[in-house]
Amino acid sequence: MNTNKVLSLMIKPSSSTCNLKCDYCFYLDESFNRESPNRGFMSYDTMENIIKKAFEMDCRVSFIFQGGEPSLVGLAWFEKFIEMENLYKSDDSIIEHFFQTNGTNIDENWAKFFKDNNFLVGVSYDGHNRIHDIHRIQVNGKKSSRLVNKGLTNLKTEGVEYNILSVVTNEVAENIDIVYQGLLDKEAYFQQFIACLDPMLESNENKYLDPVVYGKFLIRLFDLWTRSLDDGYNVSIRLFNNFISILMGYPPEACDMMGNCSIQYVIEADGDVYPCDFFCLDSYKLGNINTESYSDFDKQRTEIKFIEKSLIKPDECIKCKYFNLCRGGCPRYASKETNKFRFCESYKMLFDARLDQFEKIANNIIAHEAK
Repeated sequence: MNTNKVLSLMIKPSSSTCNLKCDYCFYLDESFNRESPNRGFMSYDTMENIIKKAFEMDCRVSFIFQGGEPSLVGLAWFEKFIEMENLYKSDDSIIEHFFQTNGTNIDENWAKFFKDNNFLVGVSYDGHNRIHDIHRIQVNGKKSSRLVNKGLTNLKTEGVEYNILSVVTNEVAENIDIVYQGLLDKEAYFQQFIACLDPMLESNENKYLDPVVYGKFLIRLFDLWTRSLDDGYNVSIRLFNNFISILMGYPPEACDMMGNCSIQYVIEADGDVYPCDFFCLDSYKLGNINTESYSDFDKQRTEIKFIEKSLIKPDECIKCKYFNLCRGGCPRYASKETNKFRFCESYKMLFDARLDQFEKIANNIIAHEAK
């Protein structure tokens, strides 16, 4: 087995179906920009083809479940997935399971399943109930934070490994003190902060997040993070971890910080395959898992030059003194007007203010590892 190669499969068993109607949801917006917005629930036949063909690749496999809301397909569907996985895997198979959820359906049975099958669960929660409920509303119009908190409690009680993903809007950015403290109060020490995406076809850029507001947020978050580290809290913030890895000479693990798009396979409920969660559009379709192989998808990705196009950066980016840290950003965050990273100014604000402290942390880790 080639343990250095990872087959990364992002599976959408419920397509764009969700029990929340978040006004900033990028995938709901994305789905409405293709001929068939919602593909329903994934069949067992499609599930089997995903699993069977994955293990034929003879490498490490990461099964990543997202949506929409993946729990809506039902716990029995996932129990069948594990059953079928056990049927096709070999004795030396290396498997990872990830599950991204809004957390509202996570009861004791779900939590036990995640624990028993070694799932890492990502819960979308914007850090503070009042701020969370501004954008994350149930389809019936009710607030969702109470249900999310109940789901988090169930995960914690069962001992499930989980992290929190917060979407950074102006409201989150301007209230980061209470958002960050809210996460600490919940003992959420593994955190991701994702800058909110604008709707695909709207000309109003930065509808949900202003770059200057985001820059101030990043600086304040860094200060809160380093203060909590000094106070003995072992907090992990994915964005900052990646900056430090780069400064230490290691490649970043987040694909949006690599400087180019990576090889992955996003599989919709009907089996259609796309090269990225941000580009599940008709023009980017690579094929269908029910009739084609992962090797076929690789050929189609090369044909549409998906990765190659991501290497093209504006001259201003390449000449920037911070380019090695920023790498030009994810193509989905490119400005419609300039093709430049929409939050370029935000990152410059952070690096101008705190790069020396990032470097100090990186050097301290290097010195510690050398002992």
